[in-house]
Amino acid sequence: MKKFSLLILLFLLGFQGHLTAQNKIKAYLDTKQFYAPEIGPYLEIYIEFAGYTTQFVPCEGGTKATVIVDCAIADAEGKIVFKDLYALDSPISTDSTQNNFIEILRAPLSKGTYTLSIHLEDANREKSKISGTIPFEISDNRDQLRFSSIELVDLAFKSQEESRFTKSNYYIIPLLKNYFNKDMNNLPYYTEIYGATGPIVLERKVINALNGQAYPALATTDTLQPDAVLALLQQLDLTDLLTGTYQLQLSAQNLQTGQQANQVFDFERFNDSDIAFDINSMLLDPAFQASIHPDSVAYYLESLIPIAKQGEIRTIIELLKTKDSANMRQQIQAFWYQTSGANAYEQWIKYQSQVRSVEKYYANNYMEGFETDRGRVYLKYGQPNSVVVKESSPSEYPYEIWTYDKIGIYSNRRFVFYNPDLVSNNHRLLHSDMVGELRNPAWQQILVRRNTVNGTVDDPNMMNVKHFGGNSNDFFRQY
Repeated sequence: MKKFSLLILLFLLGFQGHLTAQNKIKAYLDTKQFYAPEIGPYLEIYIEFAGYTTQFVPCEGGTKATVIVDCAIADAEGKIVFKDLYALDSPISTDSTQNNFIEILRAPLSKGTYTLSIHLEDANREKSKISGTIPFEISDNRDQLRFSSIELVDLAFKSQEESRFTKSNYYIIPLLKNYFNKDMNNLPYYTEIYGATGPIVLERKVINALNGQAYPALATTDTLQPDAVLALLQQLDLTDLLTGTYQLQLSAQNLQTGQQANQVFDFERFNDSDIAFDINSMLLDPAFQASIHPDSVAYYLESLIPIAKQGEIRTIIELLKTKDSANMRQQIQAFWYQTSGANAYEQWIKYQSQVRSVEKYYANNYMEGFETDRGRVYLKYGQPNSVVVKESSPSEYPYEIWTYDKIGIYSNRRFVFYNPDLVSNNHRLLHSDMVGELRNPAWQQILVRRNTVNGTVDDPNMMNVKHFGGNSNDFFRQY
């Protein structure tokens, strides 16, 4: 089954930052694919509204918000195959709290390629509308053993109730995030297995996405009896997972036919307890310190941000505010001794050389090289295996496409950078298929905005418009 679930922080319109204005709704969108024997494949669309960005008004029993939901799905030819337009009321609040609230839509769809269009508006406030589009694909392999998408769970319990929150006799409120801080030690998830004609062996693994390390304590193996829909509600104990990027891997094997199926889910774990380090007890290495010029201490400390963990970034920022050169020197050395051990000095010298390189090629009048998107990606993931550079095009902004053969356990990862101001050397990250990076399904539409005069990037029909001289999609797909 092709994975197509997207988790997007929505200021929806073209995924552009200018919609952070206070009068705009803020919402989160996720999509998952499931299957029901009586109707076939269907798409679940989850929308979580940030309560504080909606206008709560008095009603009987308290206050409530009302939002207008306009959802449409078009097939590859642009024909609308699903449409829903309605007013959604939030749960009634009996105090001043304006909690988030969730909506779920379900759309039965046949196998094919589609575009989801969403328009959201606060019914109680003007100029609050946000919009966006997401292309996706539906698969339908009925004769094969297969998984549904993996859905994270905020709350779930057995229920016979018929509602949009219920499937396979579970009432499920989805969790629309894939990161877990140190206070969130459980990762509950739900998935379904289809096509089981005999007993199924289900295996679960958790893998560090950057170094491939497996965690045996989190691995499980179960034998399941066949059913038309095998519903699985399970959870992971994240207590001992350090800060990092991980992959939940599920595999199923039919013991009668030998058929196998796999499904994966990427998630982030932030656990600051793994970065404790007694800097005061560390002896300063003269060679290490001699490699840092007195005028460059703050510069090199800040240059660690692209490769630092969340807790380390906070420490770096606080140290930069103090302007204490001695403590900053200690922090730089501590960082490398903690991450590279006996090879700290060699790794630091190598990284220092890379920082100089990105400064030379990517810095501009108002940003250091490591502050730019290209500099950050280079320092975090290393030199790309191939680079496509397009400085001029009749229809597209200048752009670059970087491809990495391997990043951790991931293969063939791509990054698209573009320069919309046409003047500076600041190519911004527009889209990437690397986990944890900006994913922008409308990147091609934005790239050709330079001469898009008819229609807008929010028009799903623009997905198929051809522009003279535009070949970014060919370069992106050729790998």
